[in-house]
Amino acid sequence: MALALRRSSQESPSSHPVPRHLAAGLLAVSSAAALALTALPFNALAVSGGGGVSESLAGKDLTGKDLRKLKLTKANLRQTNFTDANLEGVSLFGSLSESAIFRGANLRNADLESGNYEFADFTNAVLEGAFVNNAQFVKVTITGSDWTDVVLRKDVQKELCAIADGVNPTTGVSTRESLLCP
Repeated sequence: MALALRRSSQESPSSHPVPRHLAAGLLAVSSAAALALTALPFNALAVSGGGGVSESLAGKDLTGKDLRKLKLTKANLRQTNFTDANLEGVSLFGSLSESAIFRGANLRNADLESGNYEFADFTNAVLEGAFVNNAQFVKVTITGSDWTDVVLRKDVQKELCAIADGVNPTTGVSTRESLLCP
């Protein structure tokens, strides 16, 4: 039996160039790599945070519409007209809303976080309880808007207080009072 396990004198070391233990190791590594690659998804089905609208709403007129069931996460809303629209509880997270018009819109408990609202018009809008963390409110119009229970960073509050005036016609609350301006 011991003789059967011995290498014959006719076999040369070059007939087995790769030792068995090295070949087994290479096979294991290549199998693991192949398995890992097949586990990767080939198509991205949604963006982080969950998609949103599939088409751009930029420049659309949505005046007076009830949009409470619409998800506008990361949507392109540039120059969209939301005058008197009901956006209560709607997610506008990460939306591009430059020059959008929210005049008289109901934005109660809406998620405006991480959105860009540069040059947006919030005249007479109700933003009571809205979430605005990391939102950009540069050169906005906020006359008569109600910001009751909206948590703002001190620097954002200071900028908004510098331009705040008017009383909201729906709630009767002063814009300055709702922003807790000094």
